[in-house]
Amino acid sequence: MPISQRTASALRICIGTAMAGAAIGASYSAMLGGQPKLGATVGFLIGSGVSALELFIVQRRIGEPLRRMKLAYFIGIMTVLWMLIIAIGLQVTPHLYGMSEGLYPKAWTGSTLWQDIAFSLAVAFLLNFFGRIRSLVGSRVLFNFLLGRYHRPLREERVFLFLDLAHSTMLSEKLGDICVQSLIGRFFFDIAQPISEYGGETHRYIGDEIVVTWPLKEAIRGARCVRCVFAIQDLIAARAPTYHAEFGVIPECRIGMHGGSVVASEVGDDKREIVYFGDTINTAARLEQMCKQLKRAFLVSGELLSRMSLSSDILTEELGTMELRGKQQQVRILSVSRAA
Repeated sequence: MPISQRTASALRICIGTAMAGAAIGASYSAMLGGQPKLGATVGFLIGSGVSALELFIVQRRIGEPLRRMKLAYFIGIMTVLWMLIIAIGLQVTPHLYGMSEGLYPKAWTGSTLWQDIAFSLAVAFLLNFFGRIRSLVGSRVLFNFLLGRYHRPLREERVFLFLDLAHSTMLSEKLGDICVQSLIGRFFFDIAQPISEYGGETHRYIGDEIVVTWPLKEAIRGARCVRCVFAIQDLIAARAPTYHAEFGVIPECRIGMHGGSVVASEVGDDKREIVYFGDTINTAARLEQMCKQLKRAFLVSGELLSRMSLSSDILTEELGTMELRGKQQQVRILSVSRAA
């Protein structure tokens, strides 16, 4: 069974982190007069263990209760888990090389056990701090910030998805602002999983709306951007009893999608951000707004659909060619759904 892109990406990051840990461990041991191969082994075990914990437990569904905790509690629990992984790596490595004289012979590292734990914990903290920053701004955005890719405006081909929580005004009157905000927070937290699974990048949250984007080539490959929407709908259906029990309602969403050329640029000073400009974004936003008027849940431009090869289980309904508010040219609009 082929693994998902999310799992493949997690494996690549895990391997890369393990190799980086091995390099750091070897350098650390060499500087202290120890044996680099043993330091590399410790670094590899700790790097793979810490990254596997983060990517395959904390960032998966099993880790949802942990991610919902207050930051101070989260950091405290993670620190304990890191120390456990570090201690295991430090104590197991001597046995891998047949060093049975004591659990931690100083000769192979040139330092004490507690020195190595402190150093390893500091490295693990830095790696996870980098991971937290990555989760805030997105891995691609962070990478591009570091490279300065968008220091000058750059044209790209991208797909944009605008998702709006339906009936939010009515829900606010019924449930109250605080409860509705809790519902929105839970909903956005939940749908982050299918968005990531299908290679989407959360670009921005705007009230009860989320904007997701893909590079065009990645989005249309296997109609991944469309299947991401179906995965979101499946997730809502699967968690409907939980939403109803906690909030008394089941969230509904309206989605508009379009792809094409945009200009990306880095803006701001004290708070830097990568923003996109162009008619492609406006069209996707207008399509999401048209969902309410046309009483459809998911609208896609004909131009974007024409670039995809759709399987037989994906149904499209022509809704005509109409002029969207704020646009001079007309846009062909289709409703997209799945066969029963």
